Amino acid sequence: MRELLSARGVAFEERDVSADRGALRDMVRRYHSRTTPTVVVGEEVVIGFDPRRLEELLNALESH
Repeated sequence: MRELLSARGVAFEERDVSADRGALRDMVRRYHSRTTPTVVVGEEVVIGFDPRRLEELLNALESH
């Protein structure tokens, strides 16, 4: 995930939910997810590694 976002020049915040229980609680509360990666692009939440969907969302952001 890091590599995909970095290669596209996308700024991101990485939170280690295995080491930070507050981050885990926040992810569950906000995104109803206990799965990593959970990626938020704009208003869209992608749960699990889905590079095709991430590319679609990033492309859509770039075109605006």
